[in-house]
Amino acid sequence: MANKTDMKYLKKQRNIWFYARVLPKKYRPYFINKKTGQPITTFKKTTECELLDDAIFERDIINIKLNVLFKEIDNNSSNIISGKAQTNLQKLIEYRKVQVSSLSSDSSRDGAGEMVSNTYDEIIEKAQDLFIPQVSTKEFERVSATKHGWDKERGIIKLDKSGKAKQFLDESLGRTFNSYVDEYIKHKTLWGDSEKKTRAYRLIINTFSKTMTLDKLNKKAVKQWAINRVIEQGYQPDTVITEAQFLNKYLEYLADELEIKWANIKSPFKLKTEHFPAYKKNKSAKDRQAWSMEDMKLVYQADTPQVINKPELKNLIALGMIYGCRIEEFLQLTIANIVYEENIRCIYIDKSKTDGYHPFGQRYLPIVDCLNPIIERMIEDKQQEDYLITTASSPKQSRSALIGGSFIRHIKELGYERPKNLNFGGKPQQAKDFHSYRKTVNTNLLGLGLITSQRNSICGWGTAFNNKQMAETAYLQNKMAYPLVQRKEHLELWASQFTFSF
Repeated sequence: MANKTDMKYLKKQRNIWFYARVLPKKYRPYFINKKTGQPITTFKKTTECELLDDAIFERDIINIKLNVLFKEIDNNSSNIISGKAQTNLQKLIEYRKVQVSSLSSDSSRDGAGEMVSNTYDEIIEKAQDLFIPQVSTKEFERVSATKHGWDKERGIIKLDKSGKAKQFLDESLGRTFNSYVDEYIKHKTLWGDSEKKTRAYRLIINTFSKTMTLDKLNKKAVKQWAINRVIEQGYQPDTVITEAQFLNKYLEYLADELEIKWANIKSPFKLKTEHFPAYKKNKSAKDRQAWSMEDMKLVYQADTPQVINKPELKNLIALGMIYGCRIEEFLQLTIANIVYEENIRCIYIDKSKTDGYHPFGQRYLPIVDCLNPIIERMIEDKQQEDYLITTASSPKQSRSALIGGSFIRHIKELGYERPKNLNFGGKPQQAKDFHSYRKTVNTNLLGLGLITSQRNSICGWGTAFNNKQMAETAYLQNKMAYPLVQRKEHLELWASQFTFSF
């Protein structure tokens, strides 16, 4: 006679064995009755077997498939759970704003406080339904009991073996470091910070939050995080100190503006250079190596997955090889930057990465003949305000960062490595990246006899100026001293050195 284990999930109807399994509550929304449109509580499927042994075999197969489906739902539901947590947190933030606002009346503050308490209870109930739906009331009460009463939150976290309940509760209740990053970005934008700057704030806050829980947020832990960022990830100490200043401003905002309790601590983010081990200043420009002609041919002609997925990458490489501009300069160009100046077709660089130092770092770059077909393809069917190089962007990364990352992956496919951090010693590297085209063009133009001021007129200013007037004067003087017709002759001479065609 079959035992209970053999009969698990099996029921016989009209001489046929059926598989029948009660679904955990968290999976029911994914199983809908086609007739009623409502979630089902029990999953049923015929084994098409009359004999029990055959039914057991089919039962095991159905069970395996269903368990696999549960795992897929769990993997996909992590984003859904985070979405629910963000919705919960947003409600709490709105109520807390009323609580801390100097413009709120006493009754409004009291009402908001009551709503905060009610929302907390709702979040606890949601967590209980999501993560421990099958736990009996008696068992839940047992693990939730404390000397001072009931701690339902502790009970949920203790009974949930996946660890997702704690994550959901922390995210819902604002107990992760980056819980209020969206509010902070809105605040910084309101006070006039640029999209580029707020993107940097968001990135470092989210990056820090991934490695630091609130219970470990102290000066010692932050120092160790900073040292690891320098030694293991290759950042300059000065860069990490600036990042820590961003984090400190965010912490001050949480404590002063939103009055978040966990943020009301002595700041652990006040780092100094002496907090880092002895290091050498990373002269990354000197460590970069110029591309050889064979290198450039391989990088330009190879069709890696990155080039296939982003054909615009090849156009960017062609421009980089000829002009040696910074990637940010190419990516900010629009169709309107293709102009005629002194009857010569040019690319007009109207701003550069170093504009913060000298607003007039502009220059005209005559378009060499071999690039004209590429330029024509790039401007086809576009409006004046459209970007010359059309590529993707995201809220978290700029267009230049995204396509720059594609370039790095492209050259890695070909066996090249980008320059790594040399702060703590190491041998000189033969590493290259997109900025290496700048060194390549400079080196080759020097070999063709161009003086420093002429090379700077093509690749960009080599020196920052003290003020706008000095920069503008130098720009105009250089334009007269180095006419565009002469620039085009020199660039055509450089283009003629290439052993492959574009």
